[in-house]
Amino acid sequence: MRRLNKLIAFAGAVGLACASMGAPPGGPQRKVPPTIVKVMPESGAVNVRDKSVVFEFDAIVSDNAGRAGDLANAFLISPHDDGTSVGWHRERIEVRPKRGFRPNTAYTVTLLPGIADLNNNVMRVGKTITFSTGASIPEFAVHGRVFDWLAERIAVDAVIDVVRRSDSLPYVGLSDSSGQFTVGPLEPGSYFMRAFIDNNHNRVLDQNELWDTVGTSVTATSPFVELRAVQRDTIAPRLLTLAHRDSLTLTASFDRLLDPLLPLTPTSFRIQASDSSPLTVARIRTPAQDQALRAATDSMTRDSIARAGGVPPVAAPSVPAPERVPGTVSPPKPLLPAPTRDVIILLDERSPLRAGLTYRVTALNARGLLGPVHTSDRVITIPLPDTTTAPLRKP
Repeated sequence: MRRLNKLIAFAGAVGLACASMGAPPGGPQRKVPPTIVKVMPESGAVNVRDKSVVFEFDAIVSDNAGRAGDLANAFLISPHDDGTSVGWHRERIEVRPKRGFRPNTAYTVTLLPGIADLNNNVMRVGKTITFSTGASIPEFAVHGRVFDWLAERIAVDAVIDVVRRSDSLPYVGLSDSSGQFTVGPLEPGSYFMRAFIDNNHNRVLDQNELWDTVGTSVTATSPFVELRAVQRDTIAPRLLTLAHRDSLTLTASFDRLLDPLLPLTPTSFRIQASDSSPLTVARIRTPAQDQALRAATDSMTRDSIARAGGVPPVAAPSVPAPERVPGTVSPPKPLLPAPTRDVIILLDERSPLRAGLTYRVTALNARGLLGPVHTSDRVITIPLPDTTTAPLRKP
């Protein structure tokens, strides 16, 4: 009996111990993101001999936070050599280039937004420090803005690579919420730049991602560079399809984007009937130019009718433009119009298209975005007018 009582008492003690093991630690759950309390070396330091940059936080941070769940992707080191090495130590993260810091070189190390604590409170702002392993920090940089060129809108989080031509030292940056970036500090010299819209956040230009390249020089000032990201290849554009709107208007479509730096002109096309007689091309427009001209013409027509006291025609219903908030600034647009695959060919009134005839349209030396040119042609037959009429219904 005494032995049974001991077993019962022992079982009760074990049960109490097990129950207490699952109890949460005391104190309220943290609800604010971690805060950086210290960074070493300090920003602006020179002659730095530290082997890594250390970020200290006021809470334990997650070791798999950051972009794409990779802690290394939470940091940018510029210039960079063969990737980033990261060491996680609860409230402290150490970061360095895999090959170590170069001597006599100025660095920027950026902690990007996205670091989280163990309660998944995420930091929404980042931190950048600048220091040098040499005696000074250069005063220059490259500034600029990246656009999604076809969409004519700013590109956020685009990757910017800046390579010094003299020794191929690679610098890196990211565009911010306004599409702008700053990469540096840089010494005077010649640089090759590339920007791309990094859809999967792996910081590698992958197939089908939009990109642009440009050369620039850093001399006595820090240049501002516009980069226009778009899909590019080395194949020249070829004429793909033809369509006619009326007897004086053709639409030509190419299989690739056309270089807007070489606008098409009336001499860019040759149009011949089946008997080799030529038609005269009067003007060339892009779809955007044609749409703007039509809108302006419609507006002028309505204004003329209103001034004459007539009743203007009822316009087709359209989606109203969003109201502009007073004091706001329109978003920036690229300096060059977006490239297009389509052009509108306007013929001279004295040489219209004739119904029932076939025409050969030749695009002469159409140039792609990377410079290749090609001459190609297509034929189009203008259909005869539909003279059939529906039979009358008997009452």
